[in-house]
Order: sequence, then structure tokens, then C-alpha cells
Amino acid sequence: MRSHTTHTHYSITTQGTYHLLLQNNECFESESTTIFHCFTPSTTPSANAPSPATQTPPPPAAPSTIPSATLPTAKPTADTNKEGASDFNQWNITEADEKGFKLSQLIKKLLKQGTAKAVPFEQKDVHILLNRVFKYYTCPPDKKGSSTGPPPPPPGSASATTSVTPPKSPAQPLLELQAPINICGDTHGQYNDLLRIFNSCGAPTKNQYLFLGDYIDRGRHSLEVIILLFALKLAVPKKVHLLRGNHELKAINKNYGFYGELKTRFRCGAGTNTGVAERLYAHFNQVFSYMPLAAIVSKRILCMHGGISPHLRTLDDIRGIGLPLETAKSNPLACDLLWADPEKTANGFEPNKIRAISHIFGKKEVDDLCKRLDIDLIVRAHQVVEYGYAFFADRRLITVFSASRYQDELHNYAAVVIVNRMLELSFVQLKPEEFEKRREEQDKAGGANQEQVTANTN
Repeated sequence: MRSHTTHTHYSITTQGTYHLLLQNNECFESESTTIFHCFTPSTTPSANAPSPATQTPPPPAAPSTIPSATLPTAKPTADTNKEGASDFNQWNITEADEKGFKLSQLIKKLLKQGTAKAVPFEQKDVHILLNRVFKYYTCPPDKKGSSTGPPPPPPGSASATTSVTPPKSPAQPLLELQAPINICGDTHGQYNDLLRIFNSCGAPTKNQYLFLGDYIDRGRHSLEVIILLFALKLAVPKKVHLLRGNHELKAINKNYGFYGELKTRFRCGAGTNTGVAERLYAHFNQVFSYMPLAAIVSKRILCMHGGISPHLRTLDDIRGIGLPLETAKSNPLACDLLWADPEKTANGFEPNKIRAISHIFGKKEVDDLCKRLDIDLIVRAHQVVEYGYAFFADRRLITVFSASRYQDELHNYAAVVIVNRMLELSFVQLKPEEFEKRREEQDKAGGANQEQVTANTN
């Protein structure tokens, strides 16, 4: 199998300018019968729609050599306090179920087949996983590994015996991360692309990843994608970071595939066990409501799923968003972080008429925000781009999309933004299957390429 890799580097300075260093293409020859190798020993690892004119597409390329690493042994712990007991009762999980759950075995089961195939899951295992992710987000560990949640009131105190306003959740709307880091866009249930990303960019046990949301809906393997990412979040929490996308909203994932997948995958006899699917659906969305909405990398790169907002004046505005967030419209800033789009013709922040929610914004709004927040770059997802990534606002904003051939009529690449310690950017692109064949057929049919550079995705 022949693969081609183009690495284009942009060195970000405090003035927000880029020094372009285009390296030569490197070609590799390899023979392989499997797609995923990064958890077995092998070779050394390698280090919706604005108009087509909105963003300038880069030249096409494809993934690099396949890295490898070893999966660490996870050490799950059972929470036996009263809160944990109530979780068990709510989701019909026993303490014995919790103690018998093996996180490392779940991860290995998701990876051992080597290709993206449906993996059978026990509903109780999914609930246990979601319980643990829920506790991580609602009571994240501090640097010493202890919980950061508020301490319980002392016995006999007024707050312990009377009804008072509950303290603010310690869930974090804004993540503060450090480079190096690999930034991924929408994956949309395309499990094969997720595995290919880990092959091409390095194992998540050894490399830091930031995913920008939209893990579910559209694709055939939403469960595999979200369960693997949640499991990795627990196994290597300092390496895997997950933001929320607009498809992690209940009103969206009810209608675009995830709810239907749950009903199909968890059947009882000849019919669908609606109760099982409904409980899992409710549990997933409970966890989604606590997920972070944005991240700042090395204090210079702001990341979110959707876009920027007229309500964003300082980073404290993001930190002040209250979680859980049940609906996007309940918080205008959160809504824009999940839904907003760049548009070349936008005159200021304008209503997003195509999506019928949030805003569109132009180059001036990007420049103003970068200056106000003293940042150099914005990285977001949310839109299909033909070659996996695209620039906007004189390369002050990057759109990255990590699900190849997102729709049958599109032959788009998947891509990952690689940020090294020096804040130099490079891009790994993954060709969709049968890309060249379909392009040749299209050319023979008349030579017109009707693919959009960008496209709205609900």
C-alpha cells in the first residue's frame, strides 16, 4: 500500500504571523493486512456552509507511517460511597458489577479486531463506564490526584439540614492544555477513521490528543467511537481530551442516528428493548452535558467545536459557563461555541440563516478576538472541508474535519492538526477509501468536480 505525506509547518509567533516551511513529500511502501497497529510493537513512532470561496483548501496528501505503543494496564477503582450507590440504583448496576468491570479489557476488545467492526457491548458495562466518566467530569482530580469537588458540610450545620442553593459544579467548561498536542475534528461514528488517526499520528497512550466534538451520529459506529474515547479518557486522562460538539446535544442526537443506533444495538428478543435504549440514551446525554466546551493550548491557540461569539470578551466568560448545559440556547456564548461558522461575506456577527441558530462571523471578528485575548490562532471543526483542513482570516483560523468521505457524494479527506512544542503546525491527511478511483470516474464523466470546499453539518 502506497501512502504520501505532506508536512506543512507554520511557526506561530506572538504577533500571530506564520513562517511557512514546506518539506518534500515522503513516500512509503508497506504491506499490511490490518489497519490498526498502534497498540502492538512495531516500528518506531513518527514524531454548515460558507461558500467554496470561504476557506482556501490546501493541496491533498495522505497519512504517514504507522506508529506503535503499548497499552498501559488500567487500574479501575470502585466507588462505594452513597453517591456511587445511588448511581448503581439509578442505572440498575450492582456494586459487584462495578468491581468486576475491567477498563483495560474494554479498550483491548475495541482494538483487537484490527479493523472497524461492530463490537458487542453489555449494557451494564456501558453504564459503569459512563458512571466513571460522569464522576471524572463532575469531580475532576487536581494535580495531586484527589477530587476537587466541594467538601461536604459538617454534620449539624445549617447547610447540612436545610435546603440551600447547591454549590457550582467543579466541571470545567475551559480546558487549559500544553503543546505538543494533536487536534482532531468531527469523527461522526467513523470508527475506522479514528483508528487510522491513531495509526498515523501516534498512540493516545504516548501522544496528547484534543478532540473537538461530534463523535456520534451520521456514521455506523457511534458507539465504538464514543466508548473508546471515553475509555481512553479514563485510562490516560492527561493524554486524551474531549470537547463537546453540537451533536452531543440531546435535541440533535435524538434525530441524526445515535438514538436509533442504541435502539438497534440493544434489542430484546424479536423487538427493541426500548427501556434499555432509553436508559442508555439518557445516561450518555447526562455525561455530555458536563463536557468542556473549549480549550486553550499553551495560552496561544483557542479551540472549540463551532466558532467564536459576540459574547466572548475574555476567557473568563467561557470559564463562567455553568455546567451541566442541557440545551445550547440556554447560554448564548455556549451556543456559539457549539454552532457558529466563519463566512467570508459576513459583516460582523450575523444570524446564521442556514443553521437557523447561532451566528456567522468574518475575518474582522477573528482578528479582533485574537487581539483581545492575546492569542495567535483559533482551531475549530463543525464543517466538512474537502482536504480535511482549511484556512480562514489570513490563516488566523483553521477548520479541521476528521471523518473522511463524510457523505456519499463527497470524497473529502480526514485531517489532524499537529502542534509541536514550538507551536509549529503540521497536518496529517487521510484519504477516503477509493478516493483516486472515484476521482478518475468523475473526470471521465465530464471533468466537473462538484464537491464543496465546506459544507454545513447539522
